Amino acid sequence: MAYLQLAHLSKSFGGPAAVEDFNLDIEKAEFVSLLGPSGCGKTTTLRMVAGFEVPDQGRILLDGNDLTNMPPNLRHLGMVFQAYALFPNMSVADNVGFGLKVAKRPKEEIKQRVEEMLGLIKMPKLGDRYPYQLSGGQQQRVALARALAISPQVLLLDEPLSALDAKIRVELRVEIRRIQQELKITTLYVTHDQEEALSLSDRVVVMSAGHMEQVGSPSEIYNFPTTPFVASFVGTLNQLRCKVVDVGKGKLSYDGQVFETRAPVRGAQGDTVTVMLRPEQMHIGSQTDENQLTGKVEMVTFLGSIVRVRVGLGQATVVLDALNKRSLELARVGEPITVSFPPHACWVMAEA
Repeated sequence: MAYLQLAHLSKSFGGPAAVEDFNLDIEKAEFVSLLGPSGCGKTTTLRMVAGFEVPDQGRILLDGNDLTNMPPNLRHLGMVFQAYALFPNMSVADNVGFGLKVAKRPKEEIKQRVEEMLGLIKMPKLGDRYPYQLSGGQQQRVALARALAISPQVLLLDEPLSALDAKIRVELRVEIRRIQQELKITTLYVTHDQEEALSLSDRVVVMSAGHMEQVGSPSEIYNFPTTPFVASFVGTLNQLRCKVVDVGKGKLSYDGQVFETRAPVRGAQGDTVTVMLRPEQMHIGSQTDENQLTGKVEMVTFLGSIVRVRVGLGQATVVLDALNKRSLELARVGEPITVSFPPHACWVMAEA
């Protein structure tokens, strides 16, 4: 039996369902992220687990115990919000120890636990400071320590890094993953940031319009999307509308140029299908044993470690990412260009 079970959860706020028939089993010590655009139901799902929303249907089980109608304060869960939600009139140490104080734990135990938590978040000497004396990243670390101080069975995080700048976000997500693995705490994380979900998680749940689109490891979600939504939402994706030339041999045609795919092709000769390619799978120039399409350079963007080239191919535009190196010769806007990619790099979806 899974440690945390979400079984057939549904929730509506008077209109279309915010979450509909949501099913997910989470193992102990697993880090699972709910990923999707605004309004997809990920935060509503988290709030039902936390007890801030009561599901219209379904059950929530934790270690075999039914939490569905239990009040939030009895669920023994730790919650970290997008807003830091620290008490401004309390020191860092008092904020971290607040939950233990409410639980009427002995003062010496609270002191020892607070010191342990401040060491865990690498702020051992900042216990006497107040929230206004801390940076945003430090405040969120304190909020994390406060949630962990009570030794919760599950840690819930609702877009905890969205208010921070890019560099601090990267640093703090590394810390969150380190702490989660060190404590081996079961974690459910909500985010709309693909990079966060892919870098942090053991598994990712991609959601859309209240439904679960796909569940899998970060590698599975990125490399083997099972629906058009997941393919287009996670990462950058090129899509080409092609004609089927030969189903058996995997031959397709785009703008009069024939190429091959190793992916299954569903349909008959002459049918229209959508071919999808990741930018990193495409290369500038001819490559041995690879497909080739010709077009024209529309834009070149230098991004440090990679150079992104936008290429016009007939009626469509694709982007490809070239690894930056000192010897790289940048393509020029307006020049004709050959784009190549291996047959196994493209996957095919029949048009609806």
